[in-house]
Amino acid sequence: MADVTKTWRRTELEPFRRLIAAGTVDLIMAGHVVNGQLDRDHPASLSRATVTKLLRGELRWSGVVVTDDLQAAAVTKAFGRDEAILLALEAGDDLLLFANQQVYDKTLVDRVVGVVAGAVASGRIAESRIDEAFARVQAAFG
Repeated sequence: MADVTKTWRRTELEPFRRLIAAGTVDLIMAGHVVNGQLDRDHPASLSRATVTKLLRGELRWSGVVVTDDLQAAAVTKAFGRDEAILLALEAGDDLLLFANQQVYDKTLVDRVVGVVAGAVASGRIAESRIDEAFARVQAAFG
């Protein structure tokens, strides 16, 4: 994962502010970029401080947020696939991207659904969080 902690400046948010304000954005991807100024423990794709507080709060983005590939080696090595899925949902991401290209897994969709359903059943992820993500996707692309 690229680390921009030392070089990132808040002025880099200006293009996002302008595009969001202009209403020309269909969705935003949260990449696997580490920015310790925003979150010391997670890349943007898995960071509540980045997705919910900065993007949705400060920048007022109410649309769909999609993750970068959750099968990226750096992410699965650091967090594990299942934990990355849950961190992404907790961060506020609506669509979870899986390229499924390194080693093709024909059971991937069922496995991801199982992880999410298990987290909802255990109370880790609120069902309303899933409903919220679904509503955003439906509003944008339904």
